[in-house]
Amino acid sequence: MSPIEKIFKEIFGYAPEKSGTAFERLASIASYIIQEGEVFHDEKLRGHFSNTLYQLDIYGESKDTSIMGEAKDYSLQSKKVGRGDLQKLGGALPDLKDIDAGVFYSATEYTSPAKKYAESAEEILGKPITLWQLRPGTELDEEGFVKTVVVKIHVNMPQPEKGRWLPHFTENGMSAVKALAKRGEERINYQLGLSHFYDSYGNEALSLHDLTLEGYGGIDSDTGKSHGCFILKNHYIKISGILAEIHGMEFEVPYEKYTEELRITDDSGHRFVLVDKNGKVSRFLTDKNLREFDFDENGRVVRK
Repeated sequence: MSPIEKIFKEIFGYAPEKSGTAFERLASIASYIIQEGEVFHDEKLRGHFSNTLYQLDIYGESKDTSIMGEAKDYSLQSKKVGRGDLQKLGGALPDLKDIDAGVFYSATEYTSPAKKYAESAEEILGKPITLWQLRPGTELDEEGFVKTVVVKIHVNMPQPEKGRWLPHFTENGMSAVKALAKRGEERINYQLGLSHFYDSYGNEALSLHDLTLEGYGGIDSDTGKSHGCFILKNHYIKISGILAEIHGMEFEVPYEKYTEELRITDDSGHRFVLVDKNGKVSRFLTDKNLREFDFDENGRVVRK
């Protein structure tokens, strides 16, 4: 069992009977992630000119293109993929009329002749060949990769219950309030539980909650408070059962400041990396990523 097959079994809980199938399936998932569209493992297509029936490790269809792919796992032999491996792919490409490009996945590196063959494929074959290395990740691959993102959220939370609320009465409203005074009293003290505003018939017309849904405006940097006035034409408040008409409500609302820290950590092991022809890590494939996929009875890659 190759190193790739051992990791495949650890992730998926089984190992395919046929040697090489595990890597082909991993490459099919990688192809699906890169290309999207539909991807099939172990597909067969008949050649347009030769009528030969070709076995494709990977067949992918997207909106704009269709690809065929080969996958080789030489990790057990520690052997590089050579030009001869690519020529099998190169021989099929011109014969498969509906295929636009070839893709090769290797669990090991490529020889220089193999790389040169892929670079000249479009000129020689009329169709390009893209090389990918799909291998287990190392600590070196993760250098420069951000594993933890720390987000500090600074919040100014309004405290309306600690605020100052001052009604501005109309002349009629002021007269209604004055009528509450007993004969000879020069000062009226009253307490108001402010939760609703009313119409002239005493019906609830607007709640304080709905009035303040959009907040209290800007915060004064000097006082740390919001100050303003809600205009409430034809609205009333109840004072000791009496309806008093107001122009609006002036307010001054303080705020409490606090900081919340959010940590987003990727602590999953990067089991595989996808490396482009220049040796640059293009994508990490974790256990969690790979377990999101399966294959139906036709070899189609599907998300669980």
